[in-house]
This record gives sequence, C-alpha cells and structure tokens, in this order.
Amino acid sequence: MSKKLIVSGPAAYLLILAACGPGGAPGAGGSRESGQSKLMGETFAGKNKCNPENHERPFIIEWDATDMSQFESIAANDVVFVHYEGCKLTVLDSCKDDSVRGALGTYKPVEWTSGSLEKMEIKSEAELYANLPLGVASLGGRVSGGEQFRMEYYVAGTRSATRPAVYSSDLKKVAGCKGATHYVYGYNLGAFALGSAKDQSISAEGSLYGFGAGGSSKKSSKADKQGGDLTTCKSETATEIQGCKVPIRLTLRKIESGENPDVAASKAPETDASLNKAAQVEAKFEASGEAGERFKSAQAKHTARDGKGCLAELDAHDKLNPKNKSTEPKSGFPHYLRGQCVMLAGQCDAGKSIARKGLMTFQGDQSPEQIDGHVEALAKMYCQGKMSDRDTLLQALHNLTMATINKKDAAYCQAQYDTAKRLFKTVKPKDEDDTQIVHGPRTLFDQAARCAVKAGDCTLAWKLYKDGYPVELLKNAKPDLKEQIMRSAFETSNQKCKK
Repeated sequence: MSKKLIVSGPAAYLLILAACGPGGAPGAGGSRESGQSKLMGETFAGKNKCNPENHERPFIIEWDATDMSQFESIAANDVVFVHYEGCKLTVLDSCKDDSVRGALGTYKPVEWTSGSLEKMEIKSEAELYANLPLGVASLGGRVSGGEQFRMEYYVAGTRSATRPAVYSSDLKKVAGCKGATHYVYGYNLGAFALGSAKDQSISAEGSLYGFGAGGSSKKSSKADKQGGDLTTCKSETATEIQGCKVPIRLTLRKIESGENPDVAASKAPETDASLNKAAQVEAKFEASGEAGERFKSAQAKHTARDGKGCLAELDAHDKLNPKNKSTEPKSGFPHYLRGQCVMLAGQCDAGKSIARKGLMTFQGDQSPEQIDGHVEALAKMYCQGKMSDRDTLLQALHNLTMATINKKDAAYCQAQYDTAKRLFKTVKPKDEDDTQIVHGPRTLFDQAARCAVKAGDCTLAWKLYKDGYPVELLKNAKPDLKEQIMRSAFETSNQKCKK
C-alpha cells in the first residue's frame, strides 16, 4: 500500500509557493472563460485526476443498453474483469473460461436495500474528476466551459463476488484476460439520471427526474445520461421495478500479483483422493465455531456457482472438523455438497461419484434407481467442463425448460436446441422408462420455441418449431397444408407470436 506524505503549517505554504513557480502567486496560472483556475492540472490532484487508484468505485454513466446487457450477461455466470487506465474502463468480455463457468469466481445473490434518493452536483472540473471520472470524455469540455450538472441516483441492491482477491496466476491460462488490471468485486443495482443544470435550479428540492413517480409518469426534466429508470424505483410491482435493477456503480479491486495462496485448488488432478488438497488454509483459528462458518460459506459459494471457492471453504471446514470431513462419504451431507461443488469446478464424473456416495449415506432408504435419478438431476444443474454425451443432452433439455421460466437470450435457445438435436441422434435410452430420452425428440421443438418466445424472438421461435416438428404428426396431411397446420399449432401454443 502506498503511503502519502501529509505536510501542514509553514512547510506546506513553502511547498505551495515552490509549486507555483516564479513569483509564487496562486493566480499566476490564470483562469479559463468559466472562471476555473488553470492551476488544476499542475497540482498533485490534477496530475492524478485520472488515476484509477483514486477512483475504485466509479459510476458507469457512459454505458448504453448494449453495454449494460453485455455486463449482466457475463456477471450471470462469471466475475467481470476490466482494463482500467486513466479515465477509461474497458470490460474484457473474453476473460472467462467458457468450459467452466465461474472458474475465476462468481457473484453472490443480490442483497436488496431499502435505499433512498441521492443527489450529486458537478460544478467544476475538480468535482467531475472526483465523482464521475468515466464521464470526463463526454462532459469534460462542457464543464470546463462553465456548464453545471446534477445527478440523482438510487441504489436498490448490491452484488459482491465470491472471491475476495484474484491473482495474476489465476489469469495466466486465459488468453482473453491479457491486459486485465482490475476485477469487479461488487456492483450496485438501481438507476440514475444526470442532466445539465444550466436551465434549472441546481439546488432544487425533490427530484428533477421523476424519482418514484411511477413508470408511466413523465420525467420532470430531460436527462443527458441515464441508467435504468428512476421513476420506477418506488413502484410496487416486480415488472416495473426491473427499471431500477440495472448496474450503475462498480466496486473495483486490483489484480494481485504473484501466485494465488489457494493455487492448489486449481491444480488438483481429477481424482477423488486429491480433492481434499484444493486450497491452503491458515493453520490456526481462534474459535471452534469457525468450522460452521466455513461450511456456511461453502454453501453460499455453491449457491453462487463458484465451485472452486466452495471446495476451498470445505477444505478449511475439514481441517477444523476432522471427524466430519466432506471428503469422507460417512459425513453424508457435507460429502453430498462437495460432490456438487466438484461438478461446478469442471469435474462432472468425479462430482457425480462423490454426490452419489453422500446420498447413499444420508438417504440410504432410497432405491439405487432413485439415487441415480437424483444424481442425474444434480448433473443437469451443476456439471461443467468435460461431460458425457448423455449428461450434455440432459443438461440442454433442462436448460431449455428453465429458460421458459427465467428469460435467456435467443442465441442461448438456439445453442441448447442445436446441442439436443445433435445428441438425440447418438444417445440411446437406458430402457423404456428413460422418458427424457424416449420422448424428448417429440417435445424438443416445442420447448425450444417456448424458450425463444420468452426471449422475445418470435422469428426464431417459429424457425425452431418448424425445424423440429415431428414428421409423424404430418404424415396424413396434404403437402400444401403442412405448413399451415404447423403454424396453427405454433400460434395456439404461443399466443404472443400470433400474426
């Protein structure tokens, strides 16, 4: 950590005189038309005005809807990495392991807050650099010309990463991480609006941008820049509040240099016996209750889909509680949880084996068939990395089903459909009771179409529906009526896409 020298009294005055050059008069730098001193750029603060170390919680006022969507898409599965230099921040959308989501960490569920409207005034360049460094490129010229701005924002919730630190050694094997300087440790969700105060009273009470007025109300003033919709931040329905749930401010942490102390977790070979070496843990803990806290933390990281982070916490738990190690099948539920975290960490088969043994311990009254079905259900939800064709197929079908409830984008629907369609040609059912594989080909087209409808893409929905429509359902239809029959069935099932 860098140390700052603080000088006061006469010594400080002499330093100021020296910094001002010959004559030592503060006014020697002159002023701009706006009346702001030109000396801003010559002071320590001026020279460091775009130093990221001074601005690790920037508002992202330059992002448009596409930028927001890209960020949210990455953050749904992985920690977001950025290159942050000067007053410019670039999201590195390729800094992730596509085969193992969450390999570099994930985000915990949103912690919602009651929130209140906050206001910020930008009357000078110094305030612009101090409060909105990412807005310098677009607002700097206007502020230096004397224009003033007012920003209102509302924080509805926050999300934080499962990893308290990320090390350069973590990123070496991911080509897309080249140039990463920081990662987004956390971000605030809400809405903001910023506009010129040129024709407004900058000290106006209440909200200039319609905060809490309801989604259908017009804003009081036009905003130059905005994220989300402040008018929805006091709405009563979840649908309206969507406008007050967009990322508006980031909390950045620098990438730590050197090796990750938990590096063993990422280098462990794919064997059950080695999984207990997934991380290094402090040798001493002050309280015996730490074991319980570690287990709770493992569960939280499992929920956030951070497999390696979960394993590290379980290893810490095991050192503190050796009689109930998660690496031992006799522990039951801890072993079962470990299996799921191993799946999330990209070792599907090993994770299934561990979870199965855990289930057999604490749910021993279930039949072997029930336990195998339970494990397959876990694999659909948690497996990543190298997977069997059967597991990949079942996961694609599961993903399509879930995407009819929780909206995904159209490309996601297409990818899951293509995967399932390809694997149905080679994956054979175990027996006649293997209903997902037996009947899946006859329902795939409908699930894929529903996924696309939920994504808001009726064109793709119709394309997938028509492509996978079972030929046996049309065997008695006249050739010139086949498409009409399919279209009628499609619109009956998907009223939103009715012509």
